[in-house]
Amino acid sequence: MTKSAGTLGQRLRTLRRERGLSQTDLAGGAVSASYVSLIESDRRTPEPPVVELLAERLGTTVEYLLTGRDPAELNERRLRLRFAELALANGAALEARDRLLELAQETDPELRWETLWALTRAHEALGDTDRTLDGIERLIDAARRGESLPVGLLPLLMQRCRILSEAGDFGRSIELGEQALREVRELGLEGTDDEIRLASTLVAAYWGRGDLATAQRLVSQVIGRAERNGSRRARGSAYWNAALVAEARGDLALSLELVEKALALMAEDDSEHSLARLRLTYAWLLLRAEPPELEQARLLLNQAYDVLVRVSDTGDLAACETELARLELLSGRPAEAIGLALRAMGRLETRKAVEAGRARWVLGLAMVSDGRATAGVEECWTAAEELQSLGAGLEAAQAWREVAELRARHIGADQALEAYRRMADCARVRPPSPLPDPPAGKTHEPAAGTAAADGLAAVRTRPAATDRS
Repeated sequence: MTKSAGTLGQRLRTLRRERGLSQTDLAGGAVSASYVSLIESDRRTPEPPVVELLAERLGTTVEYLLTGRDPAELNERRLRLRFAELALANGAALEARDRLLELAQETDPELRWETLWALTRAHEALGDTDRTLDGIERLIDAARRGESLPVGLLPLLMQRCRILSEAGDFGRSIELGEQALREVRELGLEGTDDEIRLASTLVAAYWGRGDLATAQRLVSQVIGRAERNGSRRARGSAYWNAALVAEARGDLALSLELVEKALALMAEDDSEHSLARLRLTYAWLLLRAEPPELEQARLLLNQAYDVLVRVSDTGDLAACETELARLELLSGRPAEAIGLALRAMGRLETRKAVEAGRARWVLGLAMVSDGRATAGVEECWTAAEELQSLGAGLEAAQAWREVAELRARHIGADQALEAYRRMADCARVRPPSPLPDPPAGKTHEPAAGTAAADGLAAVRTRPAATDRS
């Protein structure tokens, strides 16, 4: 048996047809024919017992299905790597990481970069941002030196940009993303799928920082290139990030139209993990509609959750739980919302991520709705601080605006002013210049009942920003 190119699914389909079997025949009652179809189309990675069963029925070996090579051509370390990758694909990220760490210590030059790439993905699935970025940087350096890697330079640059954004380091994400785009375009790769997806990821970084003007300009360029030259996946990626920008600019109808286009384009060609993330975005938008479309959002979130639990991606799973918490809150079940928000925060407790601030925000709102106004407003305050500290300017400004309203409603109007000042800081509004001293014999007494003057007096007497009483 010689080496066979392609994927596990392609090898499975070829062998099944060579044996004259239908998908139902191959399934044999142990699994469903639709499950076999998903494997053959590379939309589902089978678990090890299923691989063993299929290999037996096809008269081949597990090694051949996993690698396309004759067992005699495989060394023991390569086989261990394939099983670690299979564990990772099936959501057993901790098991995969431990297997890969053992392999990495054995320093097999032939497997060095394949092992590092798999280990980097395992760290990402476990939410270890620092080790993930370290692995990506090492792979990028190797790619620039001309090493033979299992992943290309452009996907690595795109992944680095995305992970930095998710960690809240929008400035660094934008700096490196723009640098990568210049490099790609100098190589004459503008308009390729990888360039379009890299630019789309950069759009998301500008959106996260709150720079909507730049995000809009870039996304318009990206969509133009994607519609001229891009694959279904590239166009879907462009529409996906354009939907975020449209929502932030207040055009929810356009945002929903764009994300529906993205879903239609990517439903057949992309991985179930990517589709789960896209469904999560769709549900996020539906929950912001007026009125929120709760039942459709629930369906999408449950579909996404089923996949994310299986692939065990910590950050995406926490994001899904945050939106499920928001759904419960909007459905009038604050106690359930509190439990889900706490679960999301627990997944992110060792991780610096914008998603942690979002989860805390929903927790605070749920506590207010549950009758614990003072404690809930304080949680919202802390969430707004977290979002601001991570550089999520637009989200932080929106959070401070709502905190001001919550404080005015539940604690007292005089408690709202500091939140409004923080909102202005997020919007980069400069503080007013100090007024000159009045001439001798005159004062700055405001006219009775003048709201603007009352506000100015309050600003002057407001305690320092650290005073949250």
